[in-house]
Amino acid sequence: MKQIKLEETFEELGARTALAGSFAWQMVSGITAMCYREKGEASLVEIWRRLLSSEQKERFVEALDKLQIRDNPPAVTAAYYHYFSNSIGGLNMQVIVESDRKAWIRYMAPWGSYPGIAALAVPPAVRRTILSTWHPRNGELLNCPRLGWVATKFVADGHPYDEGYFYEYDHDLRPEERFRVEHVSQSPEFIPENAPKLDPEVWPEERVLKGGYNYSVDYVRHVIAILYEILGVFEANQVIQMAMRLLGAQFTADLAQKTGFTGNAPADVAGMLHGIFAAFRNPVSLEASEGEATVVLDGLVPFTDQADPELRESVFEFVKMVVRQRNGHLSVARSFDVATLQERWTIKDEGRWLW
Repeated sequence: MKQIKLEETFEELGARTALAGSFAWQMVSGITAMCYREKGEASLVEIWRRLLSSEQKERFVEALDKLQIRDNPPAVTAAYYHYFSNSIGGLNMQVIVESDRKAWIRYMAPWGSYPGIAALAVPPAVRRTILSTWHPRNGELLNCPRLGWVATKFVADGHPYDEGYFYEYDHDLRPEERFRVEHVSQSPEFIPENAPKLDPEVWPEERVLKGGYNYSVDYVRHVIAILYEILGVFEANQVIQMAMRLLGAQFTADLAQKTGFTGNAPADVAGMLHGIFAAFRNPVSLEASEGEATVVLDGLVPFTDQADPELRESVFEFVKMVVRQRNGHLSVARSFDVATLQERWTIKDEGRWLW
């Protein structure tokens, strides 16, 4: 039986958080894209509106001290917050401070959510919602009613990046004045050497990696909770089930490469699943014998820490698709102990083609 390691080297931490972050964003992108396919643009926009609002409520104020940016002018503080927090989360960011009252940020392509060609199918309303939900509230959260947010470029509109600036006006702003769109043909150049840096004593590389990991896990947890709020348990799990199936079909080969389990025997497939869920620090072990292997999970991060029978069944759709993708001779069965919250996924070679 192989248990998850309690301690890890820096190289192991980097590999683990990279795998976890990649898988988590595939889940966020896949689940929200499936909601768009099944429920339409309005539902997708509402998910991102609520998602950004919930993340902001939890993160913003306490992060000002963690990032050591509270003492800057409001426009600079707001820009630095988005630059640092999203950079830690794995996004490619740029920041330019034009003055104490005006500071620019850019979200460079490719997007963390909707990677690859999926970005071409996302309606422009999504990015406009994202950039008009969180950023205009920065002034309120910083107790500066003069601070507004101006969006200047959108990738979804054919621009090279999402861009805008925080600006401190001479007067207090009404809520409807805190956000506006102003397309500009030219904006300041980003000079990497001039960009702010996190204090390496406070933010060593290990903390940055762990921060990015937590960032991605939070998004999975919140997007599922919001889907439940909008659609209810039954319809939400219909969306999640289909997303998990298609994600399994699309990304199994890639995940096999990333985990190092490229064979198609029961132990190989179980090893791949073990690697994915161990990356999220779940207590997970592997039992293997001739022609059979079992993954034993005492947690289901990033999806849930609760019983959630419907959600757990939905996540298992991913497992079933992974097994079928790797070998059409393999079956997989699930058992779940409600008292201990332990999952057991048993993969068996049936010696014949099953499909």
